[in-house]
Amino acid sequence: MNQTVEGPERPDLLKTDGPDEAWRALLPAGVQEAVSCALREAASSWVIPSFRGSGPAEIARKASGTLVTRIDREVESRLSEAVSALLPNSRVIGEEAVAADPTLLMHLGDEWVWLIDPLDGTGNFVEGRKPIAMMVALLYCGAPVLAWILDPLEDVLLTACRDEGLSSKPATPPSLSNSDLRGAAWTRYFDDGLRQAIEERFSAVAHVSPGCNCTGAEYLALLQGQQDFVLFWRSMPWDHTAGVLLLQESGGRAAYLNRDPFRPGANRFGLLAARSEQAWDQVWTALIEGVPDPEGLLSQEMQAY
Repeated sequence: MNQTVEGPERPDLLKTDGPDEAWRALLPAGVQEAVSCALREAASSWVIPSFRGSGPAEIARKASGTLVTRIDREVESRLSEAVSALLPNSRVIGEEAVAADPTLLMHLGDEWVWLIDPLDGTGNFVEGRKPIAMMVALLYCGAPVLAWILDPLEDVLLTACRDEGLSSKPATPPSLSNSDLRGAAWTRYFDDGLRQAIEERFSAVAHVSPGCNCTGAEYLALLQGQQDFVLFWRSMPWDHTAGVLLLQESGGRAAYLNRDPFRPGANRFGLLAARSEQAWDQVWTALIEGVPDPEGLLSQEMQAY
């Protein structure tokens, strides 16, 4: 299935000081389509042929303990070349590049910055399991202005442009009672005390799954109405920026668990994404409000990733 959704920034999306629309005059024509093509080309050349093949070469673990493969690195390299050519003065911050040089994250506020997650769900990919995703976001002076998420195996591409809306906006979700809300919670990564306190509240909503090990796929499920919310622990910029822009363009909301809006440059714990403002408030009230947080993990910003 080929589903392309093109898409305004909501008030709670990060804004920057200065001329809010300056980026439009500076952005070359055709960038959105060009990146879409680059993603599909990388998927068809590298990702799809390696899925469930003889196994991706050079599987290793990064310092964080997460898996990385030759395909992750190759796709990031190819996409970095493609997007750099579109905006020659831009900076690329890819997941694998940051693993080698974390100081790259100090440049998230540069004028033009590309965020690349070349293969989201690497653990699934290595095991030959769906889902996997590929994500790109473009920032202007720290604010997200363009976003792409591709499911390469299902050929579903969603792309959004700040302040332009979704051309195929999903139907407005109906008002749901707590007993109807369905979602995912990646609580296995939470601080032990917080995890226990939140999991004890799961019965307040209809169904909570442990998640699919692919952040991009979780956002696609929200955008396609397959689930109502997702609760994350870490909020790395390449994992969430594209999904948050797409989600907010469709009328949804993503915010940290102290209710602060998502910022690509923040290093925070606890992020709740929901397909509507109402669902966000309901889930936050049911699962988060009043949860003991003696160490202040949900309100502090880490000094380093």
